[in-house]
Amino acid sequence: MLPCFFIFNIMRTIRRLIREIILEYHGGLGTSQSIGIGKNYHTLDPDPITWENYPGLEYDLNQEPGGKVYAKVKVTDHPEMDTPVRTFTDEDTAMFWIRREYETLRQKLMSNE
Repeated sequence: MLPCFFIFNIMRTIRRLIREIILEYHGGLGTSQSIGIGKNYHTLDPDPITWENYPGLEYDLNQEPGGKVYAKVKVTDHPEMDTPVRTFTDEDTAMFWIRREYETLRQKLMSNE
């Protein structure tokens, strides 16, 4: 029969080793995961795909010192689908419009394919 002190030391050593292994593979708290919820390990870039990453769409956003914001959405493969330059009072409204136009143009591009 092993003394309790010996078993306690073995358990503490095992916990320490497991903790080191977990930190080695996962980096601990606050580090970004290589694969996790919302990420795809089959792609080269495992970061989530956002509306700004749609292929073939770009936007221009310019602001004057007076506060006016100009926005335009470009379709790289179909210049006839580009939106005209729009004027907004603030950047948040312009970004909302850009995002809505991205969704509309993305749907049109997908239906053309």
